[in-house]
Amino acid sequence: MCPSAINLRKHIQPTFGGVLLHRIEPTDVQAWVNGLKAKGLAPRTVHLIYKTFRACINSAVRKRVLPYSPCVDIDLPKVQKKRIVPATREQVWALYKAMPEHSRALIMVGVGCGLRSGEALGLCEDAIDFEAGTLTVRRQVIKVQSRAELVGYNKTETSHMREVPLPAFAHRALLLHLDTQSVLVTPEGHRVLFRSSRGNLFRRDAFYKTFKKALEEAGLPLDFRFHDLRHTFASHALDQGVPESTVQLYMGHASTEELKGTYHHQVKGAAARDRVALETVFFEETAEVDVPATVEADDEDDAE
Repeated sequence: MCPSAINLRKHIQPTFGGVLLHRIEPTDVQAWVNGLKAKGLAPRTVHLIYKTFRACINSAVRKRVLPYSPCVDIDLPKVQKKRIVPATREQVWALYKAMPEHSRALIMVGVGCGLRSGEALGLCEDAIDFEAGTLTVRRQVIKVQSRAELVGYNKTETSHMREVPLPAFAHRALLLHLDTQSVLVTPEGHRVLFRSSRGNLFRRDAFYKTFKKALEEAGLPLDFRFHDLRHTFASHALDQGVPESTVQLYMGHASTEELKGTYHHQVKGAAARDRVALETVFFEETAEVDVPATVEADDEDDAE
């Protein structure tokens, strides 16, 4: 079931399922949104649910089922964007070593390929081309009621079937994983690379319990998320000069504007590295410059 269908079933139909469309007023929509906030749903989640509802309403207006849209001047919760701090090489390796052997390769898939957690947990053998050094995002694991389910679609249309690079460190981690761990074969014949300690599909909430323990052992901030590995992938790709349009495709974003809105920060150490690059524009060689203890004023400049 796709995210829009889940939003319809869980959050929209219980409130508006038995209501005639032309009877829905902006006050009803606002009361519903306020109810979603009162349930403790994250602001971003409320926005996504409302977006699904508004799309349904707009479709009814276009088809002239409705004379006008009730989605007018709706006060949505403000989404506070988390400041993105890309993980360092040392942090990534510490986290990799702290994870259990059956799931540690997920760290390299996250930071090396930019996958979402559900995409990484749903990674199957047929998605990897070791010879070409690429990975194709074909499936993801979602939570349906209390169980994990492997589905053949992704979060957005631009996410599905996107091809991403498989760098050498992720390549090696996956080969080691396949050499030491058994795969999970689904009834449909899909060979899923990652399985829980009980031999089942990884539920994301169960995986995060393992992930949190590894964060503590590795000494990383406890609010660090698997998704931050995806942010790290994009940050370093842009920092290394990969075009925005290409990184957009790797991330599965709908537009470069979405990419720019998220990744406008610096990678640690970039300023020091770029200083050297700027110096070489004007001088053939770059030398270390001694910092003087004091800076004396130039008399000629003062005279002017």
